[in-house]
Amino acid sequence: MIRKAVIMALAVLAAAAGCATYTARMSSTGVYYYDGEYDLAIGELDELVLSSSNEDCCLFMLERGKVRLAAGMYDSAIVDMQVAERRFDEIEGTVSVGEMLSTSIISEGSKEYHPEPHEKILLNTYLLLSYWESGARGGAYVERNRVVRRLSEYVGNFAAEDDPPLDVPFARYVAAVLYENEGMLDDARIEYDRIENLYPEAIPWTPNSHLTEIVVLTEMGRAPVKISREIRGYFEKVNGRTFGYFTLPGGAGQHVYPVSSAFLSGDAELGTVFTFAFPEYVRMPRVAARCRPVIDGVETGTAVTLDDIEETAMEEFKRDIGTILLKSALRTYLQLLAQNKLDGDLGRIASVLSKLFSAVERADTRSWQTLPSEIAVFRMEVEPGSHEVSLRYYDAGGRLICQSAVRQVWVEKGKKQLAWMPGPP
Repeated sequence: MIRKAVIMALAVLAAAAGCATYTARMSSTGVYYYDGEYDLAIGELDELVLSSSNEDCCLFMLERGKVRLAAGMYDSAIVDMQVAERRFDEIEGTVSVGEMLSTSIISEGSKEYHPEPHEKILLNTYLLLSYWESGARGGAYVERNRVVRRLSEYVGNFAAEDDPPLDVPFARYVAAVLYENEGMLDDARIEYDRIENLYPEAIPWTPNSHLTEIVVLTEMGRAPVKISREIRGYFEKVNGRTFGYFTLPGGAGQHVYPVSSAFLSGDAELGTVFTFAFPEYVRMPRVAARCRPVIDGVETGTAVTLDDIEETAMEEFKRDIGTILLKSALRTYLQLLAQNKLDGDLGRIASVLSKLFSAVERADTRSWQTLPSEIAVFRMEVEPGSHEVSLRYYDAGGRLICQSAVRQVWVEKGKKQLAWMPGPP
């Protein structure tokens, strides 16, 4: 049933997105990954990494690193994620003000992928888990420090009212557990306090450094993916200022944004309605509604929501929608000027640029597509030693839909053992 649901959902998205988009190219990988056929998913990603352009290579490596983590190939997962992280750090903040006009004309999909802020934090979180699962505790603690640093930089850029929906509690929780293992209870408490504002049921009663515990982290659902939509818009001058007017799908009304004079000059073609490609986030259907861990053969309780990654992605997109709209519209508008062969400097510049860059036919649909919709957590005190852990997933009606494979988890006395386990879509 899971395979059928995944195939149907991804087939619809591939048809809507267009065969050349990132979402469409990842469709087969998604089917294999969410069906637990990790070898086949890795095989697909090997081909995508080898055949991809430089613009997409690191994103495909990031996807492969996540799948390798799920497959228990921890060292390979670390290599893939580290390569992606280094490149993302290199290109971060490299676009100068003088390049802004050209980047508005060049398709986003023809540039190297810039991960969303929450994706950067999750990258380091999954790197941390890869080190932890491999037994390399030193590497895990280094990544913990990077996670905390990124969280500070990331959340510090938000207004107070935006903080809760744009936080990443999953990353905070993993960092807090490692702080507990080191006896750094004040630091653990700081992270748990931030989580409590969003998911009070997910945190322990109090941080501790003496209880022997299993901490099960499971994924449910699939994060939203982007598809390419055609929307309509136009630019108009009002009281000496130029504005963009855009109508989005779903009856959300008209969106109006001011446009800098650095991008548009003169009145030519103002008021002309044109169509352009725009990336739209689409929520994916959920198969599993809840998860119940089974420890040593006993169903022990229900995992509670720790992080709604789907909502974080949607909120980030909502926050940035004005910039995305303007850049997408400007590309098409300047091409319109070139096609009409306008006189003057702007027309000549656009004419030259139109020969250098192909027309924008589809929006940039790239995103980290093996991320889940939701992270859930279950925490339980156990005896030191080896324990068998598996997960049972139920639908909204309470029917059992699948069960994970059993894995052995070793827990040291007085420590907390993280056990990350991927789940169904």
